[in-house]
Amino acid sequence: MAALTSEVSRSAERAHSQTPMTDMTALNSRTDASPGGGRGFSAMSERQGRVAKLLGRRLAQIPLVLLVVSALTFWLIQVVPGDPGRDALGQYATATQVHAWDVTNGLTGSTLSRYLLWLGHFFTGKWGTSFVYSEPNRGLVLGHLLNSALLGLVAFVVMVPIGIALGALQAYREGRRSDRSITISLMTVSAVPPFVIGIILLLIFAVAIHWVQVSPGADATGSILQRLHTIIIPAVVLVLYYLAVITRMVRTGIGGAITAQYHRTAVLKGLEPGDIVRRHVLRNAIVPTLPLLGLYLGTLLGGDAVVETLFNYPGLGALLVTAAEHKDVLLLNDGVVITGAVALLALLLADIGLLASDPRIRFDNASS
Repeated sequence: MAALTSEVSRSAERAHSQTPMTDMTALNSRTDASPGGGRGFSAMSERQGRVAKLLGRRLAQIPLVLLVVSALTFWLIQVVPGDPGRDALGQYATATQVHAWDVTNGLTGSTLSRYLLWLGHFFTGKWGTSFVYSEPNRGLVLGHLLNSALLGLVAFVVMVPIGIALGALQAYREGRRSDRSITISLMTVSAVPPFVIGIILLLIFAVAIHWVQVSPGADATGSILQRLHTIIIPAVVLVLYYLAVITRMVRTGIGGAITAQYHRTAVLKGLEPGDIVRRHVLRNAIVPTLPLLGLYLGTLLGGDAVVETLFNYPGLGALLVTAAEHKDVLLLNDGVVITGAVALLALLLADIGLLASDPRIRFDNASS
């Protein structure tokens, strides 16, 4: 999936090492006022055409990637040991009963024929029924996806401002005690597995001071306030797990921006510190971080199996774990495709944000 953003990311890195971003209004006014104003409009139109072509190629790649992912998932679940019919009917069921159950649930025939049958049903909206939950797969997948999206969105909204603030603090205090303390703390937390962090937080906030339930998933389908109360601890676990990399990326970007010539020029011109940070530092420093934010956004919205299973949260990640354990092929494949689609669309959104925020990106390979 990360390959979808590699071309744009390389262009951003090349552009980032060259001229800095300036105020877009001033840039446009200089282009219009130049003797080659018509040429500037022509170049802008050419750039817009290349952007549209690049985004069109990204959209065309998404179905192909999902097709490959669904085929691999469908094949891998076949080679995993286990008999869904025997598990569903029990060890005392006869072979005839198990075979009849397999026929009823579409588990007979060759792998290719069953995959093609599933593919046709998926595109026509006939996602089938889960034999684990005895409910329609579409309702299960989309309902659990909404729960995962809420959890992931809360974690993302909390994580990004904190990561930018910590990265800026480290960059402006590079080499000092606070810089080293933040780096050591974040790297230590990120090295701890999420389920260990989750258990520690549960012991503190659920067992010791009783702020949350030990199994908060029970309130995951209540009102908005109940849901927010439910996802506080899982969201904190996700934030702590992903925060270190974002902070490090922002620190590196801002560190390069504040040592650049355009930053020194802005300081010598007497601009307000807030304007310098907002218009010159952050705009240049955040661009290399956008692909990473898109990757994390897709991962969080699609569900985290470890965190959701640990907290008994009814998200898509936990649903896919259950489907894989019971070899619920149709439910697993439906969920994997939807998860992949969410991740790829998040990467596409990051590409669009990258193109919109940085006019320096070139399209050397756009026509290839």
